[in-house]
Parts: sequence; structure tokens; C-alpha cells
Amino acid sequence: MYNDEMRTTNGGPRLERVMSSTCRRQNVGTRRHVALLVHTANDWTRQILRGVAAFAHDRGDWDFHIEPRGLYERLVLPREWTGDGVIVRLAHPGTRKAIRRIGIPAVNVSWLGTHSIDIPKVVSDEAACGRLGAEHLLEKGFQSFGFVGPNRELGYSGLLLRNYARRLDQANFICHTAPRIGGDGGAAPSERREQLTNWLRTLRRPVGILVWDTEQGRELTVVCRWLNLQVPHEVAVLCVEHDPLMSSLAPTPLSNINQAPFQVGLKAGELLDRMMNREATPNEPVLVPPLGIVHRQSTDTSSVDDTLVGSAVTYIRAHVHEPIQVIDLQKEFGVSRRKLERRFLKALGRTPAAEIRRGRIERVKRALIETDLPLSEIANQCGFNHPEVLMRTFKRTTGMSAGTFRRSH
Repeated sequence: MYNDEMRTTNGGPRLERVMSSTCRRQNVGTRRHVALLVHTANDWTRQILRGVAAFAHDRGDWDFHIEPRGLYERLVLPREWTGDGVIVRLAHPGTRKAIRRIGIPAVNVSWLGTHSIDIPKVVSDEAACGRLGAEHLLEKGFQSFGFVGPNRELGYSGLLLRNYARRLDQANFICHTAPRIGGDGGAAPSERREQLTNWLRTLRRPVGILVWDTEQGRELTVVCRWLNLQVPHEVAVLCVEHDPLMSSLAPTPLSNINQAPFQVGLKAGELLDRMMNREATPNEPVLVPPLGIVHRQSTDTSSVDDTLVGSAVTYIRAHVHEPIQVIDLQKEFGVSRRKLERRFLKALGRTPAAEIRRGRIERVKRALIETDLPLSEIANQCGFNHPEVLMRTFKRTTGMSAGTFRRSH
């Protein structure tokens, strides 16, 4: 039914199972057996697996093989497993070879690895994530920018950084990149923190920094605390990949880009199902757009040279849960609406009314993600007079209903 081939890795010998077509045909017309070669070490990959599970639940005839594993472990199919398809984080070239040798459909859900017809990709749009990160920090008014990338040994490409830096360049700003952290054998925490410390001291502040994941973000906020740098007012930190545990362990709760991992899992399940039904695979990767920014304290600031606008933004942030209007800003700061709008447009590129609306919508997003409160209560806590007004404003601003947004997160 199968042939065993001995392979040797750094961790010692292992077995790769090569199935015959006869073995695979046993599952036709019965339940599908799908292997999940995706590590479970962080929330991002667990969200992908939840999306796969949601698709499989609706499908009703999938059984899974999965082993809880860490980020740096190499996942392989056990020799006795005989199944129909694989969803994989294609982190090792040997994994691709093994899947091709076995000859069963597979879908890659990692930015690692190249897209191919036999192992197509379904991934969050990495380029769009880079652009979104830059746009978020630009909206905050920063004029100094940094980037902390993944550990060198993970082997990711620079697509995220290139698009982040390109968007900053379009706005006539330079991206300062931290030295690559780690090495072939990894790096001790003290070495990583020393690297970040030396790099941070070279940056003009205030600075907005895009960070690969929450683990790196946590390290960065720890270093900021050692250097007596205020997060977010002197150093704002935005993470690409989010893990709630790492964020809770950081000195400051960390904002992140919502990469839509659940949607990635859903679409990966859909594509694998089509492949197991012998349908054609896409010529290009399936790119899932990010869903926006999840705002937390690490970017809850505005870096603008105009003291009036800066004070007004701080006032909006403190009172956005109330039904404030532009006239309240006029009274608070003793300026005309025309002057206020002119200064806001020059400093931020948007009006005071748009800033109030943006602040409210971000507060609504946070409540939808982090609580189970009904829309009536969220409207009351976010400065909307009626739930209907919240729903109309949210749909007009985000392009989706509040209910759809909550279900997708």
C-alpha cells in the first residue's frame, strides 16, 4: 500500500510515506481525510485552522490529522496516515518534495514557499499588509519610520518590507530597517535586546515602527521601557501578525494589522476541496486582503507639529465615546470652524469631523472584536445617538455591515 523511504534531518532520521494511487482511491465517495501541517504555536495559525474547521464543518465529511507543534519544528506526515489532501505551512523545501512524492492535493497557507499548480497558495496579501501599515502610521502624522523584520532563520522574503518602504517613499519618507534579528543558531534574548537598543538610539523621534509579529513588538516595547521612551508618544509600535498572549505580556497592548487569517483558512479549505474533486487550480496565488487595523494602546497617538491639531486630536480621543461635534472643539479651543478645518487638513489631510468619525469607528471595531455587546450598547459607548446611525456610518466607512465585520473577526 505504501513504500517507506528513510530521510535524515537535523533532528535525526525520519520516515516519509509514499502512497500509491490504489491507497488513495479507498477514500473516494467516503469521508475526506485531510492533514493539517500547520504549527499551532501562535494565534495567527490557529485562526487559519479555525477557518479550515469552519469550512469542514459546513462540508460535513472531513476528518483531520493534526499534531500541536511549535514554530521551528518541521511537520511531516506520519507513515501510517493515508488521506486525501493536505493544508500546509510550506516552511521547508523537503516538505514540498515529500508532498509531491506522495502525489495528493495540497494548499500552502504560508508566505513561505512559491506558488505552483500542484501546491497553490492561499495567503493574506503580504504587499497590501505592507502598504496598510505605512498608511496607518502616515495617518498618525509621523515623519520618522522604522521596520523590525522576522528572525533571519525563518527565511521570509522582503515583500512586506518592500511595499511598506515603497509607500513611505511615495510620501517622501525613508524607512529605517533594524538589523536582522537572530542567526543560523538563533540569538539569545539579551543579544536581541541589545541589537534593538542600539538601533532605537539612532532613530529620530517620535517614530512609527512596523514590526513583523507580536513577539518582536513585545521585545521592542520592553526595550523602550528600559530606555525611558514612551509608547506610543515617542515610539509607536504596529505589529503585522498578532498573538493575544504576547500582546498581554507586553508593557503596552499592541496594535496589529488584521491579516484575515480566518478567511485564509476558509478559502484554503474551499480550494483544497476543489482540488480533491479534480478541479483546476489557480495560476496565481489566492490573495486575501487585510481587514484593517486593530487599534490598541501602542499606536494610540498622533504625531503632528501643529500644537492646536495635536491638542484637538487628544481631546477627540478622550471624548470620542460622547456625542461630540466640531462645535465642541471650537468652544474648547476658541477657534473658528474654518481655521480648525484648515489646520487639520494641513496637518492630517482630513477634517475635524472626519477625525471624530474615524475615532468612533475604530472604537466600534474594537468593541465588535473584543466584546459580545449588542449594537445598541456599542452605539451608546461610542458616541452614536442611535444604533441605526452607527450601522449606516459603519457600512459607509468600511464597506461592510457591523454584523459581517464581527463575524469575520
